[in-house]
Amino acid sequence: MDLYVMRPGAGLSHDIDPARPLSPVAREQVHKAANTLSRLGTTFEAMACAPSLRASQTAKIMAGALGFPERAIASGKALSGTGQVDEAMDFLAALTPARTMLCCAHAPLVEHLASTLIFGGPAGRIRFEPGALAMIEIPELPTRVAILRWLLPPAHLRLLASL
Repeated sequence: MDLYVMRPGAGLSHDIDPARPLSPVAREQVHKAANTLSRLGTTFEAMACAPSLRASQTAKIMAGALGFPERAIASGKALSGTGQVDEAMDFLAALTPARTMLCCAHAPLVEHLASTLIFGGPAGRIRFEPGALAMIEIPELPTRVAILRWLLPPAHLRLLASL
């Protein structure tokens, strides 16, 4: 399975909007990431996101650009920033047998999840900037023997979208 893991873009400050939706810049970053994946012919058989507004907005933008039905996006507390890796893997495993899946989750969970999938635990740290996107090849969930195919920060996704 190809698991695409994305950290939602930055939110507005609490002073501007306590709900912290995606900032205009972050919204544009997510659109560019979605357009890049679309140009590469990427499709998803499953999508999941944390229950936050920003994660939901990120997943919906990706779904819209890639032809995935918004109503089919799974959302769960297991993908919240303070969630546990094993719970997150179990949540995602329940969505299989998808061959391609997008997971929008917050830090630190997104980083711990990627590290555990690839290195077998959180000792190998992987940093996800807000709006970063990774593609991880996994045999099945749960696992601790995945292969990181790529990890792109928003600046690189912007460059790819402009090609």
